[in-house]
Amino acid sequence: MIIKNYKTSLIVSALCLLIFSCKENSEPIEVTTDNFHTAIDKVVDVMIHDIFSPPVASRVFVYPNIAAYEILALNDSSYHSLKNQIKHLEAIPSPNPAKKINYPLAAIIAHLNISKQLIFSEEKIEMYRDSLYNVWKAKNPREFNESKAYGLKVAAHITAWMNKDNYAQTRTMPKFSVDSQDESRWQPTPPSYMDGLEPHWNKIRPFFLQSADQFKPQTHPPFSLEKDSQFYKELLEVYEISERITKKGDRSEEVAIAQFWDCNPYVSVTRGHFMFATKKITPGAHWIGIVKIAAKNTNANLMETVNAYTKTSLAIADAFISCWDEKYRT
Repeated sequence: MIIKNYKTSLIVSALCLLIFSCKENSEPIEVTTDNFHTAIDKVVDVMIHDIFSPPVASRVFVYPNIAAYEILALNDSSYHSLKNQIKHLEAIPSPNPAKKINYPLAAIIAHLNISKQLIFSEEKIEMYRDSLYNVWKAKNPREFNESKAYGLKVAAHITAWMNKDNYAQTRTMPKFSVDSQDESRWQPTPPSYMDGLEPHWNKIRPFFLQSADQFKPQTHPPFSLEKDSQFYKELLEVYEISERITKKGDRSEEVAIAQFWDCNPYVSVTRGHFMFATKKITPGAHWIGIVKIAAKNTNANLMETVNAYTKTSLAIADAFISCWDEKYRT
């Protein structure tokens, strides 16, 4: 009788163990502001590695941020969709109410997915993404899978819209033609003799601007090397400041300020017979970094953080379209 009861107990214990082992985890998945900051940092690191020009880098920032913002705004009535502010942006797909959608989770998944499409070294984004996926899936498989499915659905929607911004078409357009006979025009300079960057960027579809030339700056002084001309006076001013700063050496405040704001992503350096390149962030990445500092200093929550990144990247993207329009006009 004792043996029979013992066997029964073992069977019951085994069944209980089997039932509990088959039960999925249901721990809530939390996406933190640090997760999003790190996602942005990963994109910046890849852009430095892959060497993106400043205008192209602005495009890499803006679309992933829009996708994340649009998802989060669905779940926060104090923020409004950009579809009513960007005329050519259609509403993102509505989530299925029967699904267990974690909006912050779907937002960062959409962000990572679009970011991966816009850079070259995809594996660097994939490594960070997969490390997060493993943690999230272990915590709550159903919430992860359903949120992931929705995030990828929104990513596909934003990607389809993104692909109509004329970027692909500008890849096949001719390089900037240099008129070597006109001394007032820009010329490639040593040691790299690099081509003019993105001469057709004014053909990229803007977001808030009505057109690339909506805000034309005042006309600059006409080119002239006559000593009494306004152009020559401004040229001389720049030269004299440069000479004064150079004599002070690298410890001067002016040099420190200039180096802080120097965001040229690819600089050729010559040392004797040695020639090499240094890589840095782009101007857009500099402002994105300032957003991170501001968000951390104010303890901004995830929605506030994504909103700041999105609005900043939108401003940067339109600014480059406007600036590059003027750049190749004058």
